[in-house]
Amino acid sequence: MSLGDMFFKVDGSRSGAVKGEANDTAHAGEIDILDWSWGMRSPSAMGGGGAAGKTALDALNITKRVDSASTALMSVMRNNELIKKGVLTVRKSGSKPVEYFIVTIENARITSYDVATVDGAAHQMVEKLSLSFQKISIDYYPQDGTGSRKGGSNFSTDVGPNT
Repeated sequence: MSLGDMFFKVDGSRSGAVKGEANDTAHAGEIDILDWSWGMRSPSAMGGGGAAGKTALDALNITKRVDSASTALMSVMRNNELIKKGVLTVRKSGSKPVEYFIVTIENARITSYDVATVDGAAHQMVEKLSLSFQKISIDYYPQDGTGSRKGGSNFSTDVGPNT
């Protein structure tokens, strides 16, 4: 499945909804995302019986263009504001857009913020954010032969307080 549109919705505990510049009808006012990553790490080794340690969850990393959400996100980080909920939506674009990968984080904090210019066909300013979180939930929805969304699968975990 090809990558399509990506959006990030942020709800701060004090500042409320952080307004981005997405003008999509389903995601109006959310933040347009250029790139993102997230993962997990396990300290276990296969030698010696494969004793497993606790799996570590990485921060959610987001790359976006500088936009109307930029200064609000700077304030959220500078004030160490708790983000009650963040929702990253990946959607297959086309005449019948389908949201097929949704990452929801709860009780999160921005742990790093960088802004820079990127070389390319057109210079642009981008921001890179890292968010640590207490809870993460990931939903994946496959598509059937007609392009409609089918029943999905879920991964979710609670890593403990992030207050």
